[in-house]
Amino acid sequence: MDYQARCHCGRVRFSFRSPEIRTGVRCDCSLCLRRGAVLSSTYIPSADFTPHHDPRDLGVYLWNERVLNNYFCKACGIFTYVGDGENARDGYRVNLGCVEGIDPLALDIRVIDGQSVPLVHAVDP
Repeated sequence: MDYQARCHCGRVRFSFRSPEIRTGVRCDCSLCLRRGAVLSSTYIPSADFTPHHDPRDLGVYLWNERVLNNYFCKACGIFTYVGDGENARDGYRVNLGCVEGIDPLALDIRVIDGQSVPLVHAVDP
């Protein structure tokens, strides 16, 4: 399926292709606990993801050994997606609250263990 997504104010827009989204994840690392977002269950491959067209609209918070790029809108502050490492080599996880037509709180949500993963990112069990 093709999905369209945007931040709260609409300045940052992105899209991706994915099987139908029926589940989401919440990570229990310190950053994810504080932002409270429901994320895509898997990383969206870079080939299926179209990031926002103007990087000047995006802020980036480098997290976890400075390899997880957490992107957010500079205007409204909404976390939009995370890319893993240089050029998002593993793809992107998206904030499902930004995706049009999805109610993230109505999805089956599981928690992934980001607290005890000492390396690059929380690995799905």
